[in-house]
Amino acid sequence: MWLFKKKKKELLSEEKTTISDKVAGKIAGVGIKAQRLFAERMNKLFMKTDYKRLKLILIFFCVSAGGYSIYLIANSVFSPERNQKAFEIQQMDIPKHFNKTGDETVMPEATIDEQTYLQIQDFRKHMDSLKLNRTTEYDSILQARPGLMDSVQVLEQIYLSQKQK
Repeated sequence: MWLFKKKKKELLSEEKTTISDKVAGKIAGVGIKAQRLFAERMNKLFMKTDYKRLKLILIFFCVSAGGYSIYLIANSVFSPERNQKAFEIQQMDIPKHFNKTGDETVMPEATIDEQTYLQIQDFRKHMDSLKLNRTTEYDSILQARPGLMDSVQVLEQIYLSQKQK
């Protein structure tokens, strides 16, 4: 019985391979084949050269590649204002509804009971008295919480609109 289960698992894993996996495998195979062909041609090219010449070619390659790398680094560091605009910080464009889940439309309307409305009215009266008598405290509260009175007004409108229904 264990013999048949193993075959079923192998069949299921073969079915799960997707087209993208197959394409990626073919691309990797082509890359490996190109590397192998390049290595074979380089081997044929340098097979008959002696060790002194190979050492000279290696030293020349290392010096030229290293010199070019040093040139690129020095050019990027010490060049005048030409490359200063290469790194420019810009603000990202964020989609308008990025942080919205869609649940806002599914949720029922906000309801405010009578007790909460009375607390809102008491708070509004307190803020109005601060506005008339102690304006510095009123201003400091509004600076710490901008939009506070707008929120109070919105809550009152919600309560009044639900009373009309």
